[in-house]
Amino acid sequence: METKSFKEKFGTAIEVLEIINKAGFESYFVGGCVRDYILNKNFSDIDITTNALPEEIKEIFSKTIDTGIQHGTVTVLYKNNSYEITTFRTEDNYSNHRSPDKVEFVNNLKDDLDRRDFTINAMALDIKGYIYDFHSGVNDITNKIIKTVNNPNERFFEDALRMIRAFRFSSKLGFSIENNTFNAICKNSKLIEYVSIERIITEFKKLFEGMGNKKSFELLLKSGINIYIPFFKYVKKYNDFSKYTFCQIMYYLMFFNKIPISELKKLKLSNKEVSKVKEYDLIYSNFNLNIPIEKILYQYSLEDVLFISRLFNFMEDRKILNTKLNIRSFNDVNITSKEIIELVNKTPGPWIKDIIKKIENNILLGRLKNDNNEIIKFIKELN
Repeated sequence: METKSFKEKFGTAIEVLEIINKAGFESYFVGGCVRDYILNKNFSDIDITTNALPEEIKEIFSKTIDTGIQHGTVTVLYKNNSYEITTFRTEDNYSNHRSPDKVEFVNNLKDDLDRRDFTINAMALDIKGYIYDFHSGVNDITNKIIKTVNNPNERFFEDALRMIRAFRFSSKLGFSIENNTFNAICKNSKLIEYVSIERIITEFKKLFEGMGNKKSFELLLKSGINIYIPFFKYVKKYNDFSKYTFCQIMYYLMFFNKIPISELKKLKLSNKEVSKVKEYDLIYSNFNLNIPIEKILYQYSLEDVLFISRLFNFMEDRKILNTKLNIRSFNDVNITSKEIIELVNKTPGPWIKDIIKKIENNILLGRLKNDNNEIIKFIKELN
């Protein structure tokens, strides 16, 4: 690797290694940043592993945060950057198939790398840019392969989420999943039930963002792991989702696989995300009912209307984009709620919304001028 490239990519993080090394300890860059460095991709998170104990790291650096001290992780704040520094460790007893019951600090880099998920994430980089690669990670990157470190059944038994992560990395990097690794996913797929749905959804979101999302998602369905995941167990129809947002993807899957909204709610998405998916369905209903495009655009965003229109071929983009609205909200209407109440001379209630809606619709469709006198006349005729 070029020294210049190494210094450019890791910057002040190299100084953090220097400080740890000068204190008499070993330290290395590890994990995703090493993988992305080899792939010549940009990265923001830089993780460091060391044989120094958490207490020793806290003595070396003045500004630290105990982010996961029971597992050996301390976050160091250095020159406006933060770095997670974790002590070499081994793990044992995975009773919940998600995290170890027992963590033991060790003094050997290889032992630490042996516990990691995939070969492409199990490499370390020292202060001079030398790569420590005990599991042929560089070779697997060259051959574009996702493969577990050592026995795949053991890796997935330890942390069942790794099975979904395999598809996520496959999608993100455009890599293939090695046969033994894929077969182990098929064999151990039921273990995914031990993992919280929130963690699973986080991985799905990253999978869908990847350039190889269609191929990876297809492989995920082929493995049968989706059978043990709410909502996704019903999925048979899918698409290339690289141009869709997550909520658009969920609506696509829900609609074309006839999945009830009750299943969507089991995924524990945010209220905002669930509302957005419901909104897409309302826009679909509006188009189906031949509601004028002016009224649809008045109520929903241009981006959302275009998404539904394109998905079902309701209308040409040109027609939607060329639609000019006479008003954008009730604030643009030349009358106030107070004026309406005084004019009708009734106690305020739901009737106000009904009148406002009629005013808005008629202005939008060009049947009523947005003029105070004309609107007053319109209201009087209504009553």
